Amino acid sequence: MPTDAVAKQAALREAVQKQPKDVASWIALSQACQVLLDEQGAIEAARAAVDLAPDNIDAIRQYAYSLIQVGRLMVEARSWFDRLYDIAPDDPVGLYYRYNFALLSGDYRKAIDACERLDRVQPDNPIVQARMARARRLLGDTAGAALHSAQAAARCSTEEDPFPFGRWASLKPVYSALAGDPVGAERMSLELCQAEGSGLADLSHPRYPDDCEERIARLRGRIRGRDLFVFGNGPSLREIIARKDEVASLDFASMTMSSFQIVNEEMLRPTGKQLDMACMSHPSMVKSQVPAIREWFSAVPEAMLVLPLWVRELATVTGEPGFVLERSDSVFWYDCYSEHLATPQEPLHVPSLNNLLFGLFVGVLARPRRIFMFGFDGQIKGSDSQKPDALYYKEHHEAYHATRRSAPEVRDFTRAWLLWDSVLFNELAPHVLRHAALLFDLPQPPIYNVCPDSALTVFPRITFDRFRRLVFE
Repeated sequence: MPTDAVAKQAALREAVQKQPKDVASWIALSQACQVLLDEQGAIEAARAAVDLAPDNIDAIRQYAYSLIQVGRLMVEARSWFDRLYDIAPDDPVGLYYRYNFALLSGDYRKAIDACERLDRVQPDNPIVQARMARARRLLGDTAGAALHSAQAAARCSTEEDPFPFGRWASLKPVYSALAGDPVGAERMSLELCQAEGSGLADLSHPRYPDDCEERIARLRGRIRGRDLFVFGNGPSLREIIARKDEVASLDFASMTMSSFQIVNEEMLRPTGKQLDMACMSHPSMVKSQVPAIREWFSAVPEAMLVLPLWVRELATVTGEPGFVLERSDSVFWYDCYSEHLATPQEPLHVPSLNNLLFGLFVGVLARPRRIFMFGFDGQIKGSDSQKPDALYYKEHHEAYHATRRSAPEVRDFTRAWLLWDSVLFNELAPHVLRHAALLFDLPQPPIYNVCPDSALTVFPRITFDRFRRLVFE
């Protein structure tokens, strides 16, 4: 994040005041607000641009993009991306979101059509072929999916970007595995992560803190070879809460996701346990929970917060949230953007997907004996998304970030996103975690999902009773 981001935003605000009919300045202001995660400012500036020029492609794209950054406005964003497609059917950003919305609606053929058009615009992009493979797989066309995955893998190594040093290198093992070549994928992962010329994790990246090695050591000291219990907020969390007394005697380290107070208050504290780590991915969630985080750090001085690096960069530029800089020693930083996996040059990078992937990545680095996941359903409970508590455990709890979750269309989109996240997680998680183990030359811990009905299928799904037998053996 540029250190002059605040000054640039201020300069653009002054520019639009002087020239209020300058569409380009309003678009630039909206983009500057996005850099600083000023969601409302980004929307208002983009709306001003589109009001001035209703058919301006750049204005429509920016307004649609600013809306989709706010989950509760996805319905409105979709209509604007449809308008973008009508005016500019070959716009890459518009085609990407047309594909996404088609998948969320279960219209996989429409998703393929969007990707085929995008493939003509970006004929060398392996990710486009991978998206087509995903849509084919969801249609039940496994042969077609494998073919597109193979084409995606082939595009990851070119004369300009040879494997294992090219910009697409980390994705080649993933696409090769999805194409049906797990042996070749493992060989490529080893070549990328450990062969001469690439090598193990290099923590000297200029964005990384200078004490990365010490932070990893502290992380491992916190876990100390114990089991790591990772808690989500799916409806199935109700069972583990109801049976908390059965885990009270177990020795484990604990991690939760964003709304950590729920697990802390209802699961851990009543059993005499304490929360070791909380993994968050968005600064608005962090800012909304500053008092709870400070209270937690005060009660558990050795606790660790797991945050993306750009939250630190935002805090450096804006001063918010302040504790990120005050208690930086209590934070474990990771990096995330795009779909790329970690590489020796960027070993703390995780594909930008969801909190669970980030948490498990850090969990692997912590060297636990085993990892058990609780409350990760990956789908709604039952068939009615409008039913209270169908989306999350105690979704009315004050610890949740304020949303319009009571609105029917928002609940339907949340249902779709939960399943969409599960599809992506099932594809990427095994490879992301395998890369983490190879990059840091670590054993890969067994991972169990204590939710037999979960849509997350890549790790063994077990019942609570099976979990008890495993830990007591």
